[in-house]
Amino acid sequence: MVTKDIVIGLAIGDAFGAGVEFQDRNWIRKNVDFTMFINARNRIKVNSNKIKVFTENYNSWNYTDDTEMTIGVIKALISNDLFSEKLLIKKWKEEYEKGIKEKGFGRNGHGSMSWYYSGEKTIEEVRDFQRNRSNPGNAPAMRSVPLGLITENKINPYAEINAIATHPNINAIISSQCISRATEFMIIHKGNSKEILQYCMNTVTLNDEYKVYLKEVDQLGKYQDLTNEDFIRLCGPQPIQEPYFLSGIYGMPSDSKYTTGCVLYILKESIDAMDALQKSIFLGGDVDSVASITTGIMSGRTGLKSLPEFMIKSVEGFSYLTELAEKFNSHLIKIGVELK
Repeated sequence: MVTKDIVIGLAIGDAFGAGVEFQDRNWIRKNVDFTMFINARNRIKVNSNKIKVFTENYNSWNYTDDTEMTIGVIKALISNDLFSEKLLIKKWKEEYEKGIKEKGFGRNGHGSMSWYYSGEKTIEEVRDFQRNRSNPGNAPAMRSVPLGLITENKINPYAEINAIATHPNINAIISSQCISRATEFMIIHKGNSKEILQYCMNTVTLNDEYKVYLKEVDQLGKYQDLTNEDFIRLCGPQPIQEPYFLSGIYGMPSDSKYTTGCVLYILKESIDAMDALQKSIFLGGDVDSVASITTGIMSGRTGLKSLPEFMIKSVEGFSYLTELAEKFNSHLIKIGVELK
């Protein structure tokens, strides 16, 4: 079942990536060979008083807010309620509170939404924080994969709603739409992956900043031939510079635009889910979101067979995710979308 492959692939990319996120690209390439799970979260280079944010209540193979919020999007889609910002916030909060009920604590990885969940800020204050940022967070992109599977005329409007719910920022909206369209292109249309960036440029209204960036990404050569200058074009200044996170390491920052560009480039260059996972992790930096999206999409396109059995058996919530995928598949059939 394609929806199952997507959701399980998403969770695997997210969970494996969480173990090594915010590590330097060079360290990852030296120490990660994908034969086992590596938990390097205690190596994240932040002040000692902040490391607890990344290590407390974290266990290997736990998925993060990426998968949790994607689940919320799916539950909003299959509900009988109007798809809206309000509905999404409700579903995300329900999923977050489900984790607390089952684990005794909130799931790792939430950025500005943690302020809302804790009661520190209202959702409007969270939106105000993200609204005019030059580097909005990547949450709208990381949770938008399911939106590429719905009827075509709803993809862009629903992807915009997904972004505006927390990040009413033009780059966040574009990112959500591009990832949704990439899903549509790769899984529904089964398009030639070499044309994925051009497809997104043709189906999403881009601002000038995004147009220049995606054109540059589309001109990059093969992944294995990327130079330091190529990584700067793809991921921004290297090593990462403030205000981008995590400054001082070589890799991809926590940023909506760069997340999207990296995802589209890796989908263009990958042959299956495992290839996408490896290429995503080897970027360094904020790799769990990129790995979640690319592994999920490529799993939907080529299946889970390329992923090692230990990953499939170890990822958190396999039965829960499978049941959700079955419900999502039934919903898609009901609205006239049948995945093959």
